[in-house]
Amino acid sequence: MLRKLWRARFGDKAGAGGARRLATAGDLRAGDLLTFKHRLSLPPALQGQTFEVSEVGTYHFDDGLHVQLTLDGTDGGRIYLDLPERGATELSLSREAPRADVLRLFDEGAFAALWDEGLATLELAAQLPEYEGWVAERYDQVVNFGEGYFYSRDRRGEDVSRHVDDDAEELRYHECEDASGRFGVTVEVWADGETDVSLDVNCPLDVIESMWPGEGTSQ
Repeated sequence: MLRKLWRARFGDKAGAGGARRLATAGDLRAGDLLTFKHRLSLPPALQGQTFEVSEVGTYHFDDGLHVQLTLDGTDGGRIYLDLPERGATELSLSREAPRADVLRLFDEGAFAALWDEGLATLELAAQLPEYEGWVAERYDQVVNFGEGYFYSRDRRGEDVSRHVDDDAEELRYHECEDASGRFGVTVEVWADGETDVSLDVNCPLDVIESMWPGEGTSQ
């Protein structure tokens, strides 16, 4: 559906020289489209699929700003893409897992240990077909109660030395990764107590087949 939408809305512009050119993932903005390649390094459900960038948000950690794109797929699926920093060789993709699925994937007691002092170990309790390509057998916790802020807007190009703005949402987070560094689990705990769990996978930069600018983004 998104491919047909792109042809109808942007097909004439692409050949007219008026469209914004997308050279790397870092050029993506809200409304843009991208298609993934058929690569084994990607979870099967993403291979060959087209997504639209529906939102752009920014995390602010001690080491600077990290931009995250929300990608909505043709089948209603939603994933997240962390834009690579300069010199990076991988893309970081993630998808949220609801509480019911988290408690099927991992032992509840072992998962709760992420909140304890020190660093915990997390082992997969069950393989679920819908998470094929998203999980590893074992994770080690690498961050315990990290701190950061989230902005529901694109802060690229802004001065990271500025103090936190009023529209920032504070969060604490835990991070786990497997021995290969390819898979991860991130737990975000927000100021209101809401907790989000995401499954993360790192892929080579070249897993993106193509990208197209969205409406109103030509320069």
